[in-house]
Amino acid sequence: MEDKTKKIIIIVSLAIILIAVLVIVINGAKKNVVLNGDIYETQGIDGSGISVPKAMLGVASDIAPANFSERSSMKAIDSVAAQDVTDKRIIKIGNLDLKVSNADDASQKIAQIAKNNGGEVFSSNFYQTSKNIKSGTVEIKVPMSNFEKTFADIKTIATLVVRESTSGTDVTMEYSDLQIQLKNKQAEEQSFLSILDRAGKIDDVLAVTREVARVRGEIESLQGQIKFMDSQTDKATITVSMTEDTAITFSDKWRPWQVAKETFNALFKDIQGAINFAIVLVIRIIPIIIMYILIFGLLYWVGKKLYFKIKG
Repeated sequence: MEDKTKKIIIIVSLAIILIAVLVIVINGAKKNVVLNGDIYETQGIDGSGISVPKAMLGVASDIAPANFSERSSMKAIDSVAAQDVTDKRIIKIGNLDLKVSNADDASQKIAQIAKNNGGEVFSSNFYQTSKNIKSGTVEIKVPMSNFEKTFADIKTIATLVVRESTSGTDVTMEYSDLQIQLKNKQAEEQSFLSILDRAGKIDDVLAVTREVARVRGEIESLQGQIKFMDSQTDKATITVSMTEDTAITFSDKWRPWQVAKETFNALFKDIQGAINFAIVLVIRIIPIIIMYILIFGLLYWVGKKLYFKIKG
């Protein structure tokens, strides 16, 4: 009985030890990534998740501290943040609604003002109404430092400033975040390229090449976003809507004889119209009226005769 109990205790103990070993192995495996049959250990700048072939860890160990250390990453972030704090990034927009004496002249003056302030005309659009009043819109871009001066200069060409507005959006933090992400991705790319130079097996080369292509795509996307934000923050946008001011003008040619002739012609046409109406009245309308009177008179006379005959 005692031998049987000892065997059960030994079997249970071995089972517990085996389960513990399996748990340890599984937890350790979670820290690795399996890629193309080879185990890759996860490393990277502040947990960015760079995968490196395990077989190449010995080769890459001499470059890992330099490229993946948390300290170097934090220094890069601090340097970018310090630079962006002093370099404010603001999207500046201005809008003007003007009355002008001549739209074409005003458009040329706006283009010249933009050029004098280091800017250029970005777009323009004009149209003419049925009353020969020309309206349109001109959009210009000028350096941020010349925004206020350009805005004030444009207002001087107007006969009336109907409406004006300015607005600004601070995108310094967004710009700083993009710069930090770009630096991290560039460091990640350099690390993969260094590992690629030391790769031996074809599977390792293919795996790292795929990672390089992925990181390069992310770098180009970030560079595109930064370039777009640069274009929005390096220059301010001013949109000018204008309409020609309607002014009362007097003709420089007074022609009374022409007015008299036109009046006489109008009177002659009225007389002609009256005579034509009289002719139509005499020849067409009056006979029709007489005919209706005769018909109704005859009907009345016949009806009256019948009435008295029946009554009498």
